[in-house]
Amino acid sequence: MNEKYIEEKFKHTEEKLDEHDKRINELEKTYIIMQKMDLRVSNIEKSVGTINNKLDEQSENKGKKWDKLIDYIFYFVIAILLGLLVAKLGLK
Repeated sequence: MNEKYIEEKFKHTEEKLDEHDKRINELEKTYIIMQKMDLRVSNIEKSVGTINNKLDEQSENKGKKWDKLIDYIFYFVIAILLGLLVAKLGLK
């Protein structure tokens, strides 16, 4: 009877170990997947950062273009006014 009890206990222990081995294997697979996902997320974050920088540069450049256009219009108006002023003074 004692021998039968030991055999059953041994069998039960083996089953538990097998179950734990399966769970450990699944956890290792999950860990590997998580590492790959972390790498991919890091790459995505870098890409998004690069895109944001490019968009910021483009909006700064657009702002500069508008500033230049306004400058050119301002100088054009001043030139016309000076031309009119010179024309008026020259006629007197």
